[in-house]
Amino acid sequence: MRKLSLVAMIGLFLPAALCAQAPASGGAASAPAASGAGRVAVVDLQKAITENAEGKKAQEQFMAAFNKKQQEFDTKQKALAEAQTKLQSGDKAMSETAKADLAKSIDKMNTELQRMNDDAQKELPDLQQTLFKPIAEKTQEVLKAYSTENGFAVVFDVSSQASSIIYVQDVADITTEIIRRVDAAPPRPASAATPAKSTPAAPAAPAIKK
Repeated sequence: MRKLSLVAMIGLFLPAALCAQAPASGGAASAPAASGAGRVAVVDLQKAITENAEGKKAQEQFMAAFNKKQQEFDTKQKALAEAQTKLQSGDKAMSETAKADLAKSIDKMNTELQRMNDDAQKELPDLQQTLFKPIAEKTQEVLKAYSTENGFAVVFDVSSQASSIIYVQDVADITTEIIRRVDAAPPRPASAATPAKSTPAAPAAPAIKK
């Protein structure tokens, strides 16, 4: 019998599509020449989204939901393991009918575990999107305004897997200031999860490990 386990890639964990819903900067045209157009900065956009006050609360909500599902999965997994051990031990006191019934019960629990995992794969990314989308949009707006104010022609997102930046001076990193400004700005209203077509191929939600 194969053993299943519910695991999560929590690192964080924000889908790339969520961080890339809008350009990280206002674009080269938004930087006024008088303020030094052509300046470049970098931002850890994922950190800016998740480490402001609202982002930390969203993380707590997401982890509470994840931990609840993890606990339910572990309970079912433990029951399955106990049933498998009982069947494999070949208890002489069990009749053939009882063994057959236990085997059916094991198959049922395996199916239930798979279904629990499938549900988690859908529900957790949807919850994540609902929690973080308004924060991501707010962060993008703050970043755009700050970039325009300071004449940044380009702002690179160093949290992106596609980033090829290998050296950055501390003075060029505006992440801390963006977080400060996000905290100072009024919160955006919560929004519904985006359609399934926008969900990234590699979610940070749970996956089955065989």
